[in-house]
Amino acid sequence: MSVCRRLFSSCPARKQIVSAIQPTGEPHLGNYLGALKQWVSLQDQHDNCVFGLADNHVFTSKITAKQVRQNTLKQTAVLLSLGLDPDKVILYKHSAVLQHTALAWLLSTAATSGLISKLRMLPQYKEKSQVHDNLGLLTYPVLMSADILLFHGTHIPVGEDQNIHIEFCNSIAQYFNRAYKCEVFQTVSQLLTTSPRVKSLADPSLKMSKSYGKASGVIGMLDTDDQIRKKVKKAVTDSFGPITVDQDERPGVYNLLLLLSAVSDTHFREVCRKYEYRNVVELKNDLSECLVGTVGPVRDRALELLGDIGYVEKVLSVGAEKASEIAEKNLDSIYRTIGLK
Repeated sequence: MSVCRRLFSSCPARKQIVSAIQPTGEPHLGNYLGALKQWVSLQDQHDNCVFGLADNHVFTSKITAKQVRQNTLKQTAVLLSLGLDPDKVILYKHSAVLQHTALAWLLSTAATSGLISKLRMLPQYKEKSQVHDNLGLLTYPVLMSADILLFHGTHIPVGEDQNIHIEFCNSIAQYFNRAYKCEVFQTVSQLLTTSPRVKSLADPSLKMSKSYGKASGVIGMLDTDDQIRKKVKKAVTDSFGPITVDQDERPGVYNLLLLLSAVSDTHFREVCRKYEYRNVVELKNDLSECLVGTVGPVRDRALELLGDIGYVEKVLSVGAEKASEIAEKNLDSIYRTIGLK
């Protein structure tokens, strides 16, 4: 029995860590604090982590073949630069493992009208369907569920904004179990990051995102030091004078305090005590330097890796082989359960 087959049983009795990120653009600070930082710590706590580049999902928005390739490589380079170790985890792109889409189809056939009606209520469908018009926007949560359930994921490290997708995953797994009178899938739990949801520097009412808002509000993990400083300097605050801590009245200032707390690994109350009644410019300057110190080494290492594309592609190729072995075994078990074998 291979190492992969020993580590990943079809019905794991221990935590099975599974997560993924879409390579829709360059990774940013929101990705790092919301999930990627946690991925790195989890690899030292568990020996069965599966982390993927969810490239099948990127086509719900308009994107070129060149962008897909470039974004996937950049995303992988940043993951490796953050400290993700391909010898400790399985790191691969979903499109290289065809069982993802095969399971997504089976899950979709088990969903009844009640569950289907929930798809139109999901925030991402409501937001993106105003700009893009395709069936994938409606059904992508089914594929996302397959991405998790294919590896019998039990614990999913994601940001709090993904809670609704974890709930959907559990619902469709239960529908499948009931439809085929089996217990193929277990309940999936969310591993929430300790970092708060990161907001845009340009509009603190929006999350920091590649898809929404202005680019000036997003700190990219490949941004130069000057770009980081300029974005923080222009970050939206207010004209109320010295710093006071009030999320409702001063959301911009509050967002900068949260960011500094998260990036510096300092308790939020301590950051508030330090900067209360001080000038916003001081806060922005300190946050800038903290971000430069955090992002700079990651960016430099990522750019170095992108100079050796062969290595980055090799990491993904080896990861896909490991993931395929597990996925084939698990899907074969599902096929036997429902009569396809």
